[in-house]
Amino acid sequence: MNARNLFKVLAVVLTASVVASPIVFAKGKPPTPGGETGANNLSFPLILSDNASPAGLPLDGAWRFAAIDSTQCIDEEGVQPGTPVPSEYVCYYGRQVVVVSETGEIKFVGVPKVWWLQKRTENFWKTLSVGHDASTPLVVSAVDVGDLLESSPSIQARQIRVEFNLLQSVSEDDPELGDYVVTDWTNAIPTPCSVPEAAGESLGCFAALGMSGAVPGTEQSGTEIQGTDFGPGEEEAALITGMQSSVGQFGGGLGNNARGNSPSINISEESVPVPGTQTLLDPTTIRMTTPDVGGINALVYSHCARLVIQKIPDSESPVWDETTGLWSGPSVGDPLVNVATYTGAWTTEITSSGSIVYGYNWNAKTASTGTYRLTMVLDGNDAEGPVCSSTLATKFETPTQSTAGTQLVNMGEANTSTTIIYAGDSDLGDEGGLVYIDVPLTTKGGGGGPRR
Repeated sequence: MNARNLFKVLAVVLTASVVASPIVFAKGKPPTPGGETGANNLSFPLILSDNASPAGLPLDGAWRFAAIDSTQCIDEEGVQPGTPVPSEYVCYYGRQVVVVSETGEIKFVGVPKVWWLQKRTENFWKTLSVGHDASTPLVVSAVDVGDLLESSPSIQARQIRVEFNLLQSVSEDDPELGDYVVTDWTNAIPTPCSVPEAAGESLGCFAALGMSGAVPGTEQSGTEIQGTDFGPGEEEAALITGMQSSVGQFGGGLGNNARGNSPSINISEESVPVPGTQTLLDPTTIRMTTPDVGGINALVYSHCARLVIQKIPDSESPVWDETTGLWSGPSVGDPLVNVATYTGAWTTEITSSGSIVYGYNWNAKTASTGTYRLTMVLDGNDAEGPVCSSTLATKFETPTQSTAGTQLVNMGEANTSTTIIYAGDSDLGDEGGLVYIDVPLTTKGGGGGPRR
């Protein structure tokens, strides 16, 4: 079998009958000419707590990867911060990319692999997304607010990235979701996990995929892109021969380069790049939290979430008004932002790493200096205040000595104003709870600042 045919074998698709999944446009706003698009594949498990899916969530189906030849993988020499991978490349061949957050420097670690890139409709993968029994509200384990907001005592930039993440720890004895928890990770694809072979099937477990890291950008880059090394399976791997550490030619040339003399593969009649690992990962070892809430098995999407941004006074504490679903009190401003997921005005995004995030780019260019309260609220279903179009089955619960409840995690040291008000509070009505952070805006400056 010649190299060209081997490349085709490497890209064998489990089925070709699945239509390309829709793309989620990222950064909390509609697409613009030349604008950035979100990723199209999910790499971390997701619980749909209100039994409603976010717009653009890829459907369950057979995983597929584009057919490739020796011109369609970009290598390490093509990985440049701030420079997007051209769309004709559907894969990256090289080592995992790590970003030094303090300097933006990129480093390469591990061994070279084929990584199938996000934002390519030819490539598709999706971990488990599972619904929830609405008769009992899901108690969210943790809320994580975006790093930029918590790491800044004040903000000068007037394009402000707002992010909220809902995280879930699931025990194996959970009566509803426990069957999806993997207790033994000895096997690459452990029970009850299974790789879909036909449309409509599910992965069947809380498992994550290994991702390449920022390719080619940094964590601060608008052109960041990631890929999974899962790839086609063992049948294709058995055909691999001729691994070398010599100079080769693959998508611009692999070989000993200025980034660390990485091993490469000599492309010949007997040699092709290593396909994916076919290994699922324990999600609790990937997403860590401080304080520890017991390991994060999945992300949570509530269809009833709403984002509110209001200016508040520094001298008096606002009060939540359940009739309007807003903060009220002397000198509390009208909402500058008031958008809900259930109306389609606030959309979640699939990030380049394959996670779901509630993200929004707040254009605060006309906002005066002062303190602004950024609030995520889980709207209820009664006629008093904003009404979610889905049945609210999600809530924040007060931790007790016997229950973990909902905790704030990964708190920044510079801004400690983040607060949860739990469901059941007398001021909330039937809301599922809310979380907010107060952000001081100082004299206007330039630049967008680092992004998560």
